[in-house]
Amino acid sequence: MDDFPFMSRDQAIDELKRDAVYKKICEYEDEQGQLAIADKAWETGAQTAQKAWEKYGDNSFFKIASDLGVAVEHVHEDYILGGRRYFSEYYSGTDKRIKLYTLSIRKWAQKHDLEREEAEELILAHELYHHYECTELGLTSKQYLVHILRIGKFCFGKTGVRALSEIGACAFARTYYELLGWDKHEPPTDP
Repeated sequence: MDDFPFMSRDQAIDELKRDAVYKKICEYEDEQGQLAIADKAWETGAQTAQKAWEKYGDNSFFKIASDLGVAVEHVHEDYILGGRRYFSEYYSGTDKRIKLYTLSIRKWAQKHDLEREEAEELILAHELYHHYECTELGLTSKQYLVHILRIGKFCFGKTGVRALSEIGACAFARTYYELLGWDKHEPPTDP
């Protein structure tokens, strides 16, 4: 599945290297340690997908979202902020919902030669992982913490690594994709 539109397990380290706090990770971890950090986040996403699969099987992610009490809103927009295109957003708290930016998703689907429905399913799967983080797992970004400020031998404050949440979400979507065998048949449709 080399043409899958989300990163593979082997590419997770590249996502970690793009994180804003990567240089701080390098202060404490060698290459093997960095691989272990990325792999732990990947494994969290993959295991969450396996558990979700056992519960929901080949249901549409729209159905799964509904069962989880997450509203899905289609927003007819190509959402670009700070020069970066966004496909979706997850809102936690009392108003659990996911916004799907349909024009952005359409462009992403065309780039990856996907049907709109399949692209929406994949994006929704990715966002549902963030829901699991906020409601059951804890934030994957907190699996590894780095100091915010270091002055000499003194360190102040800690922050998580945002890329770890993205690695987990991609692992979730990719693992579920593999379990569904979408490369062999059409994705489920919203009932």
